[in-house]
Amino acid sequence: MQDFAFEISRTRALVNQFLACELARRGYPGLAPSHGDILAQLCHSEGERMSELSRRIDRDPSTVTALVRKLVKLGYAETARDKADGRAVVVSLTDRGRALERDFTEISDLLRSTWVDGIDPVDLDAAVRVLAGMRANLRTAIESGSRRASDEAAPPCDTSRMKGSTS
Repeated sequence: MQDFAFEISRTRALVNQFLACELARRGYPGLAPSHGDILAQLCHSEGERMSELSRRIDRDPSTVTALVRKLVKLGYAETARDKADGRAVVVSLTDRGRALERDFTEISDLLRSTWVDGIDPVDLDAAVRVLAGMRANLRTAIESGSRRASDEAAPPCDTSRMKGSTS
């Protein structure tokens, strides 16, 4: 049986390398694949609260803050206090950020067509279902604090900083 964790890890690394190469080739050397989820959300809105952005992309708020700061520094995004709630910060794309939307879409389409090349659609559907099931199993295990019997002596995992945790 193949080692799923290894295959997932290596595939993710290659996806990130592919995206980084395409971004640099198109003149966006400062952007990283980790900015992709944020850019995708902002392309479809006039602005998002940081807390909502964090929830939508399932990333820790501190991670989103760091990624948004980099986008602001590069001139692709801007932040402002929410007019309705001055405690909240809203992030939106600048004109420069909106200008990269076409390239962003093209890169995403190129990635999808590259990774499915030569793979039967039935196999792709099955792979997506299997990975979704694995993700659900892991999330449930983390949230419930469950451990295998052989790990009885090990302390439970602190899930307080994990996205999707119930604690």
